[in-house]
Amino acid sequence: MNPYYLVTLGFAVSSLVALASRKLTYWLDVALSSALLYLLLFQPGGIDGTVRYFMLISAIVWLSASLFSLDYDRYPRILAGSFSLAIAGMLVILLAGDAVTFLIGWEVMTIASYLGITAKEGKHKGAYRFLAFGELSALLILAGFGLLAVQSGSVEFSAWRGSPVWDVAFFLAALGFAVKMDMVPLQAWVVDAYKEMPANVGSLISAVLTLMGLYGMVRLLLITRPADWVGAFFLLFGGITAILGAAYAAGTEYVKRLPGYSTVENDGVLLALFGGTVIALNSGNTDLAAFTFLALLFFAFAHSVSKGLLFLVAGRLENGTGKFSEVVHGRLSILGVIAGYASALSLAGIPPFPGFLGEWLGIESLLQSFKIPDPRFKVLMVLVGSLVALTAGIAGVAMAKMITHGVQRAGGRKGYSVEDAGYAVSTAVLFIVGVLPGLLFRVINAPMEVLTGQKATDFLGGALGIKDGFLVVAKGFGGISPTYLALLVAVFTAGTYLTVKFLRGINVRRVRPWSGGLSNPEYPPIAHSAILLITEGWLYGTREEKGRLYWRERINLAYGRLARAYLDFSEWFRHGIMRGSDSVYVAYILLALGLALVYLLYYL
Repeated sequence: MNPYYLVTLGFAVSSLVALASRKLTYWLDVALSSALLYLLLFQPGGIDGTVRYFMLISAIVWLSASLFSLDYDRYPRILAGSFSLAIAGMLVILLAGDAVTFLIGWEVMTIASYLGITAKEGKHKGAYRFLAFGELSALLILAGFGLLAVQSGSVEFSAWRGSPVWDVAFFLAALGFAVKMDMVPLQAWVVDAYKEMPANVGSLISAVLTLMGLYGMVRLLLITRPADWVGAFFLLFGGITAILGAAYAAGTEYVKRLPGYSTVENDGVLLALFGGTVIALNSGNTDLAAFTFLALLFFAFAHSVSKGLLFLVAGRLENGTGKFSEVVHGRLSILGVIAGYASALSLAGIPPFPGFLGEWLGIESLLQSFKIPDPRFKVLMVLVGSLVALTAGIAGVAMAKMITHGVQRAGGRKGYSVEDAGYAVSTAVLFIVGVLPGLLFRVINAPMEVLTGQKATDFLGGALGIKDGFLVVAKGFGGISPTYLALLVAVFTAGTYLTVKFLRGINVRRVRPWSGGLSNPEYPPIAHSAILLITEGWLYGTREEKGRLYWRERINLAYGRLARAYLDFSEWFRHGIMRGSDSVYVAYILLALGLALVYLLYYL
């Protein structure tokens, strides 16, 4: 029997064990995740290269989150059970070879994640929104899969190649996957859900659940590529999603909303890169298509591992109402602080972490629009590439806030615990892959060869004293290597540090820190984003009251107005028409019979 099926069954059984013991459930999850990593790294037979890659990313996050949960989970047992069940659902998705199995896994993952969110006491407005958008996602995927199944007469993915309804079906299913990836304007559930959910569930949702959306899109792309208009749609909305996610992450004052909005940003970049891959493939430029697809897969790794780790750290920082101003000293050990720095720096695109290479690959590929023959897509790609580059800068503001007002303030806990082992796993992976990306490139080779006929390792080289295989090069169209950029950043950073240290003894003028234009005597969390909130008030809807800045997500406000309008209409309908009058009901029946009679007479 395929060992991956046994691991999936093991996680399902582990979810039932939670009825007796939370800790035993998490220890089983640790053992199963470790066994899965061993299989993927040393005995990867029985699955294709694409499944292996996405499963490898997921298993790293699962292992870290399971170790963290051993100390963290003080919630009802439903949390431990839903945690394991969600992982089982994700494995079913990855192992599915047909639409029915895939949709079963998708629903198990969604419902288990919803139950995990509700494990935390209090209002569950965010959980209900998460479930509503989750079911919208499932309906769109069902529509796309159903269209292909009816046309081909089969639910097997392999039978869909060459379908005449492929473009429309692909778009419907991919739109369903994009809902799970928080694509604007379908990200409204993020505001409350990430704030409500326990940290271990947040790690799964922000890192792996959204990754399953990308996996679904890549799996369809490997069957047959869609038309250019599909790629253009996700390229455009991916860029918009990225910039809005980064802006909201920089603006928020809540510890767990920051990584939540950062997930919106990262998923937007992934959607844009997916769209860019489709356009490059259809243009016939295999070098650009291969490079953009490499950027997509590598960025997915950097985002998932970094975001899963950051959410675990944020779970420990959260205190009181969850604002940065309420973070207290002593929540994190030295390993926790290192993990917070590593994850935030990676997401900010700072070397030597993989987020740096992921951002460079993404921006470099999207700014190669002159390689695309169609002038419409030339303009679109360069505009989106510019948005993604701007996104990277704003993301740095958000991560600086996370470090300054969260990680630094929460350090000082003495001793170590099992949760620190969870931090250590992901931190070590980030550092190793950041320094030696070629190790991951070898795993990416398989899916890249299927789609483009090229290998990820084709973009590794050597020059100017750097050994062959350790220099990332944009073969065929790029002249700048991120390896040299990382070295330059290191040299200038070290030079600046040494200069400041050397000049420390010279006369230094000390002044009160500038609070971003606010009147606060200290440097509060909101000061980190005050300039953005004031200058970009059209985006944030910023208002100032008594020296404080307030803002709300405009898209979320729009959903609120729509909801209120619907409720008002329902009330009017109930009181104005459905008044319980017998004469009104009789009129309804007579009208319905009359319309039915007209229909029958006309068509029969």
